[in-house]
Amino acid sequence: MAKLQDVFNKLKEVRIEEVEKDIVTLGLVRDLAVEGNTVSFSLKIPAGEDAIELEKRVKEKVKELDWVEKTDIKIEKHSVEAPKLGKEAEKAKGPQKIEGVKRILVVASGKGGVGKSTVAANLAIAISLKGKKVGLFDGDVYGPSIPKMFGIEGMVPRVKDNKMVPVERYGIKLLSIGLMLDDSTPVIWRGPLVHKAYQQFFFDTIWGDLDYLVVDFPPGTGDAQISAAQLIKIDGAVIVTTPQDVALLDVRRATNMFVKMQVPVLGVVENMSYFKCPKCGEVTRIFGKGGGEKLGKEMGLPLLGEIPIDPDVVQQGDLGMPAVAMSGDHPVAKEFIKVAERVLSAFE
Repeated sequence: MAKLQDVFNKLKEVRIEEVEKDIVTLGLVRDLAVEGNTVSFSLKIPAGEDAIELEKRVKEKVKELDWVEKTDIKIEKHSVEAPKLGKEAEKAKGPQKIEGVKRILVVASGKGGVGKSTVAANLAIAISLKGKKVGLFDGDVYGPSIPKMFGIEGMVPRVKDNKMVPVERYGIKLLSIGLMLDDSTPVIWRGPLVHKAYQQFFFDTIWGDLDYLVVDFPPGTGDAQISAAQLIKIDGAVIVTTPQDVALLDVRRATNMFVKMQVPVLGVVENMSYFKCPKCGEVTRIFGKGGGEKLGKEMGLPLLGEIPIDPDVVQQGDLGMPAVAMSGDHPVAKEFIKVAERVLSAFE
């Protein structure tokens, strides 16, 4: 699997300049296989491309992997055009709707380390348990963690009709840049690259019919959030925080950013709110008390939920099973389901 992923990553570096996309995204690579030190696949040649030159570029790129001894490529003629929807979105003056998606819900935080991705993952599953069709896009391009939380690491999305097909787990359609990279590959992208990546994930993906697409943003207030607001119509934002005052300072900035972008902020989720001893039942507020509620009152936002700290949830998350998927009767799962109900009530 590691070798296959290495080859996949190398092929992603070979671009067709005319349409400004790589050969994997365009669906030009088929039947990729690795047997020992031999790499084999079919390569479709776009109309107008020099087949010999493209094959040469592909072979040179694959041979950058020192373990590759032989590259067996089957050449096929093919005609390809730039995906129209992505191009239209790039030229559009305002945010666009994603085909088949009714509502877009973003999960954000003012700073890292508050469990934003954990909230996004469990919220997506909790909404689906309410009978909704849900997708989850891991928009945290700098630190994607959704693949690990759902146990889909190494599962590369298929390409159909020049578009990506999300991976499915627990009834959720999932897509993350983490599925395109190995665990040690850093993502060092400036704003324009983030914008193009978001454009592809939103518009060059077959999301199908969804009631909600949940987007897990990177922490803070930066290029990703601005790009998303320019590209798509965001129907609501959920802000994640922890009880400490220092975390709340950053949440204020994140909330004000969405207000300025005219995105409705649905409320605040206070994560790591307390620890309840499994033996005696005593509740300990490790990081203080009432921070989320205080912020909510200050900014006129409802407190959507208080998520407790639970070692079992952490362990299961590391094994690819979010709390809500683990058991709907678990205290943490019940709290996430309450959050989902409150979010849904904002739209219904």
